[in-house]
Amino acid sequence: MPRSRARPKQSKTHVKVKVKTKRVSKAQPNFFTNSALSYDRTRTQFANYKSMGLQVDSNQIGAERKTIRGFKPRVKGPAVEPLPADQLHPLELEVGEALKTYKSVPPGERQVLKKLIARHGDDLTAMARDTRLNQYQHTASHLRHRIEKMRAEDEEDANAAAAAAAAEAPVPAPRHRKKITKIPNNAFKSRSTNFN
Repeated sequence: MPRSRARPKQSKTHVKVKVKTKRVSKAQPNFFTNSALSYDRTRTQFANYKSMGLQVDSNQIGAERKTIRGFKPRVKGPAVEPLPADQLHPLELEVGEALKTYKSVPPGERQVLKKLIARHGDDLTAMARDTRLNQYQHTASHLRHRIEKMRAEDEEDANAAAAAAAAEAPVPAPRHRKKITKIPNNAFKSRSTNFN
């Protein structure tokens, strides 16, 4: 009997199924452990809010049902009377002060602004039209704000330096100083003469 030219059938590949491990739920931390407020986990959320003097819906703060027409709270919960203006809530005493972020004028923008001032003086419209120095096409009002901020920073630095000199204290470090590396690489000391 002649041999068949058909390829022998290969066995079907077996698909391996990975069993996902169940995630163990961690116990949620109690945020009121270090707080002056007492949160009782056996009571309902609304009951705890009422005992702590918290509003369920922040839109209810200072709102009275008699004075506002169509007042419908989104969450049907107990309405708590707001505290008097001179009295602070215990939660307000526990919150720390917010940190103010101050963004100074970066050194690259400072150089461009100084070049614009040197060329055009106080003419902001000419600065806005100068496409060579003002590459980002800042408007006159934007340039005015940035120049005012830069001059205010320079004035603050000058006042701090004068106060330090009057008190015979060390002069504060300049606002934008170059970063000095502790271990400089000697390979970057020699500059190439090919690009001068």
